[in-house]
Amino acid sequence: MKTILFVYYKIILWWLVISYLCFTPSDDFENVNINIPHIDKIVHFVMFFILGVFIATVISIKKNRLHSIWLPLIAIIYGGVVEIIQFNYINSRSGDLIDWIADIIGLVVGIFLFPYIPKVFKNILIYK
Repeated sequence: MKTILFVYYKIILWWLVISYLCFTPSDDFENVNINIPHIDKIVHFVMFFILGVFIATVISIKKNRLHSIWLPLIAIIYGGVVEIIQFNYINSRSGDLIDWIADIIGLVVGIFLFPYIPKVFKNILIYK
């Protein structure tokens, strides 16, 4: 039987990446000069899309209701908590309801598109 850490390590690592990107003061990203309207919404969508794919890999292996409901719910709550922390505690960041909505949409799309990911990529994603 695989340890919990082994099964969830990709989710945990990606959660750490999201946390770093969301909690680092925006002053540290001044050198990134991309002038695309609403780029932050796109970034939130992509971060949580990837998280959704990682969650879907666990759901596809575990195949139980606990993982199907609780992992996405925890990720949605986490996205909201990130925005609250940004709004209240990080001066150079602003919490935004639309960012949280982008998180939720990215997560849901990642989970629902997982079955359509080509098998060659699934072999990389699936925990073995």
